Amino acid sequence: MKQVSSRPEEALVLDLPPLPEEVFADLLAFGGLGEEEKRAMRLDAERLLEEAASFVAGVYDRLSRHPGTARALGWEGRVREEELYLRRAFFSAWLARTIGVDTSAEFAREVYRAGLWHGGLGPKGALIPPEYVGLSFAQVGRYVAERVRDVRPWLVYLSAQEEVMRKGFDAAMALKEGQVAVSFQALGLAYPALPKPLSLRAGGVGEALAKVFTATPALRDLALEALAAEEEVGLWLEPKTLWRLRPRWAVLLNGRDVRYLEGLATPLREGDLLTLLPPGR
Repeated sequence: MKQVSSRPEEALVLDLPPLPEEVFADLLAFGGLGEEEKRAMRLDAERLLEEAASFVAGVYDRLSRHPGTARALGWEGRVREEELYLRRAFFSAWLARTIGVDTSAEFAREVYRAGLWHGGLGPKGALIPPEYVGLSFAQVGRYVAERVRDVRPWLVYLSAQEEVMRKGFDAAMALKEGQVAVSFQALGLAYPALPKPLSLRAGGVGEALAKVFTATPALRDLALEALAAEEEVGLWLEPKTLWRLRPRWAVLLNGRDVRYLEGLATPLREGDLLTLLPPGR
């Protein structure tokens, strides 16, 4: 995540990491998971569904009993039944889509969002250490391995999901690292993509925007447009994608358009408020 350049007369241009669905697709392709492999995996669905409910119950029983995860989830003492039900329902929905070998962009974003939640951006603000998430994936891998003839494509699929989730976790953690504490809000057309102001730490406007748009892919969809570019890789020029603010969109710092300050290089102070302002507000 790095800023590119920004003079007052230029659009704001950012260098952002790939979107979750791009990461997912790239990892699946690298692992050799094509349509033929996915069709074969879906033939395992009946065997995998037979004991899925008891598997889900067992996972959450383990989470509630382990001191580390129980503490992170706020489950020390008695676990509230309604919360346990909701978490089981979420995990069951994810498992069903996994057994169905969902490789859609929408699913990639759901997995990424789970990583954001594990990084403390969920409703409870609970931080789930990534090692616990990795071991939970290992439990799923074991469950699958015990019931299918060929576990190799499943391991590729689960590993790709885990990496997408880890990137969501990293994006959430990055929000907490930086020089000063500021807030970011989205108004008008962008409000549904970020209905609550986001707290983060950053030293400058470019750093703050890179962190926000990495953690909120839906906001990137609305506010930014792709810009074809190139970068030097050894002796070659490789294509890459930069992202710039769409025409007539503005980023305000305490009510002032940053393009008329120092652009992406504008420094931030403790308590500053950044606002994403779409046209037609």
